[in-house]
Amino acid sequence: MKYLKLLALTSSLFVIGCSTTPTETSAQVTEYESIEQMNKFANCTAIDAVNDTYDVTLHSPWGRKRAAHIRLKEAAYLKGANAVIMTSNNYGVVTDQVQGVAYKCSYGQK
Repeated sequence: MKYLKLLALTSSLFVIGCSTTPTETSAQVTEYESIEQMNKFANCTAIDAVNDTYDVTLHSPWGRKRAAHIRLKEAAYLKGANAVIMTSNNYGVVTDQVQGVAYKCSYGQK
């Protein structure tokens, strides 16, 4: 029983260690699934395509997915955007890469 508890604790720490948390800048960018969805909430203008890479050593599929969204939002923020739509997410290669389109949106005017 003692070893079972130790295994459970170790597994929990491993999963927590593989997770990623939103950054201050990524929290300022809203991610939408489509232009139609975005247009329901805001008036937006496309700024530019954005892309970034993220750590390939994340073992958890959930951790990889979360990292992709955070890195995409950070890349959009650096372009002056406050919204982004993911267009592709390639993982399982030498470097995992996420791509999307950054938008500048004005809210509350719909």
